[in-house]
Amino acid sequence: MDCNRMSRRRALTLLGGSALAVALPSSLRAQGAKAPLSLGIQTSVWGAVGLVADAEKLFEKAGANVVVHKFDSGRTVRDAMVAGRIDLGSLGATPFVIGAAKGDMAALGMVAYAGGTLAVVANKKSGIKSVAELKGRKVASQLGSETDHVFQNKIAPAFGLKKGDFQVVNVKFHDHVSAMAGGSVDAFAGVEPYPSIAEVEGLGAVLVDYSKFDIVPVVLAVNRPVLEQRAGELTPFLKAWLAAVKMFKDDPKRVTRIVWNTYTAQGYKVSEEVIRRALGRMNVTPTYVPELKTYLAEMAQTLKAKGQIKAVPDWDKVLNADMLQRAARA
Repeated sequence: MDCNRMSRRRALTLLGGSALAVALPSSLRAQGAKAPLSLGIQTSVWGAVGLVADAEKLFEKAGANVVVHKFDSGRTVRDAMVAGRIDLGSLGATPFVIGAAKGDMAALGMVAYAGGTLAVVANKKSGIKSVAELKGRKVASQLGSETDHVFQNKIAPAFGLKKGDFQVVNVKFHDHVSAMAGGSVDAFAGVEPYPSIAEVEGLGAVLVDYSKFDIVPVVLAVNRPVLEQRAGELTPFLKAWLAAVKMFKDDPKRVTRIVWNTYTAQGYKVSEEVIRRALGRMNVTPTYVPELKTYLAEMAQTLKAKGQIKAVPDWDKVLNADMLQRAARA
C-alpha cells in the first residue's frame, strides 16, 4: 500500500473513532450559570453542524458562550452528559433513548436524519450490483451496532436474503475499506465517510443506502437540569445552531470546506470530495418529523425487552419543541 493509502488509513482512524473527549474541569463546572455551555459532538459527519457553528463563531455572534468538545462516538458523548461533564451533545437514537430512560436527558431538536450516511458497499471487482447478489459472499459489519442491526434485519430480508445466506465478518467501521480492498470481504455495511472513501478511491460502489429502511435520527440532546435552569442561555445557543443549519442549505461548498479543513488542520489527509459526498448524504433538519415518536417508542420497547432500560420514556416530555421555536422567532 502506497503513502497515499497510508495517509488515508490515518484519516480513517480519525474519522472513525479516535477518542478526543475533553472534559470540563470540575472547578469550572462549579461556577454554575457563569460557566460556558459545553457541547459534545462526534468526530464524524454527524458532528458537522457543531463543527460549522464553532468554526464560523456562530455561537459567539449569537451571544452564546459555548465550548465545543469532540468525542469518538455517541456513546461517549452520552456518558459525558450523564456524568455532568458536558451539557449538550449530538447523539444517535440508541444512546439517546438510554439517556432519556434514565430521566436525565431531553431533546432540544435534531441534528439530522442520517439514513443516507449508512450504506452497503460492494467491491468494484466483485461484479456485485445488488444486495441480493451478496448470497454466499462475505460482508464486513460492526456487530452490535445499529448499522449492522438494520442491515441484517431490514435490508437483507428486503432483498430476499435470510441469515445464513451470507457470512457476516465482524470488522470495525474504520477498517471496512481496507478489508474490502484487501479481498478479505466482498462488501461492507458501513457509515460515512467510508462509503464515500471507497467510491472516491475507486474501490467500491454503493449498492443501497439506509434511507428507505431507517430514518437514523441524530438528536441534539440536553441534560435536563440545564434545560430547566439555563433556558435563557439555550435560546442564543439554538439561534446559532439554526444559523449553522441554514449554511448547510445555502452554502454547501463552504460547509464542505469548513469540515474538510477541520481534519486537514490536524494533519490528516482525506480528499475534499470525500467530505462533500458524505455531507451530501445527511439530511440536516432540526425539527421532529411525525414518525420520530413511533421510531423512538419502538426502539425503547426493544431496549426494555433486552433489559437495557427499565422504563419507556414519555416522549411528549422528552422531545422539547418550545426552545427551538423560541430561537427561530428570535
